[in-house]
Amino acid sequence: MITLLKLGGSLITEKDQAHTLRPETILSIGSEIKRALSDDPNLKLIIGHGSGSFGHIPAKRYQTREGVFTAAGWQGFAEVSAEAADLNRSVTALLRSCGLPVISFSPLSAVQVSNRTIVHWDKKPIFDCLQNGLIPLVYGDTVFDDQLGGTILSTEDLFTDLARDAGDASKAGAAVRILLAGREEGIWQDYPKNQTLIRELNIRNINKKNVEFIQASEFPDVTGGMFSKVQLMAALLQSGLISEAHIFSGNIPENIYQSLTGTCPGTKLWL
Repeated sequence: MITLLKLGGSLITEKDQAHTLRPETILSIGSEIKRALSDDPNLKLIIGHGSGSFGHIPAKRYQTREGVFTAAGWQGFAEVSAEAADLNRSVTALLRSCGLPVISFSPLSAVQVSNRTIVHWDKKPIFDCLQNGLIPLVYGDTVFDDQLGGTILSTEDLFTDLARDAGDASKAGAAVRILLAGREEGIWQDYPKNQTLIRELNIRNINKKNVEFIQASEFPDVTGGMFSKVQLMAALLQSGLISEAHIFSGNIPENIYQSLTGTCPGTKLWL
């Protein structure tokens, strides 16, 4: 099985404070990943991370995800790219300091996009990493778009495309799972009071009117909040591209370790 683990922007940065990293949190996460890999040498892991207070704030100001059509827009495109790369360098360095053999892959330099849809991405180097005991690291980033000029791909966008090929790479069909680690403990039945956590959610119900509890993020997030993430995970489950999806807090000690070793500490999405 290949595991796609996303470290949300709200988890690894102070998302309401511009350009502010949470290094202690990243180091703690790295330590738990290291322990999980030691306990399960067969664990094949691809990590992705969001942009948090680095990329999302200028992206919202310039509306980069909606397209780039002006000189000012292209200046914003470059600013968002620089912010995303800066964060990625820090995350890579911190995870490597935990003894993780992380190799970073920039979407900007490799992914071809049309109207926010990936049309080509040579993922062989990523899967070659897995075959050789290394950990690929991808991240939400600006990309050129032949319809929109430029746009932003979220980590979930990248995971979706990776899932299409990861089943074959795992030699186990659709044995792919996605773990989304943020600050929220999962999906709350009573958001924003956050007293009743939904442990399992049948994705057949997510588009009905009785799911108002799945709320958008309270922080700037140009790629969508909680509801868009749940919708995407539902689509991947329904298509058979992934076998399971978990949404949980990476802020709580041991949650990253537990999720990697088979326990869902938050909300499990199922079909």
